[in-house]
Amino acid sequence: MNKLQGLATKLRALFKSNNAPLWLVIIILTIAIISQQVQLSELESRIDADHDGSTVESVAGRLYILEGMSNKHAFDLDDIRKAIRQLQNDGAHYDWQIKQLQWLHPELPVTPTNNETTPLTSKDLTIDMNPGKVPDVHNTN
Repeated sequence: MNKLQGLATKLRALFKSNNAPLWLVIIILTIAIISQQVQLSELESRIDADHDGSTVESVAGRLYILEGMSNKHAFDLDDIRKAIRQLQNDGAHYDWQIKQLQWLHPELPVTPTNNETTPLTSKDLTIDMNPGKVPDVHNTN
């Protein structure tokens, strides 16, 4: 208890002296600097957590996930483009075969289809994306 009384008497003497306003300003500035240092260290830890790619909550982690999803979609788009090219080639080949049959047999009448066509939906298309059953080199399963 003597130590606290000694500290209290020293503080009382300090505030009663002529330099009391100066010491008060120094103490306030010291407290402000310490609080700013605490805030800076907290902000630094938040920034480190946001840029850490090992967690899903971090910004970098979310970017890695989005990059993986976009790469997968790009790979799927490449497969779809290949299927479209194949269908276009098959359509041109079948059109050529029809024209050859028309030239060979001009006596057969060709009647155009009616104009009442229904638009295709995704359920109508049953396309085998791998007709030759080529193994997928990207899939290690």
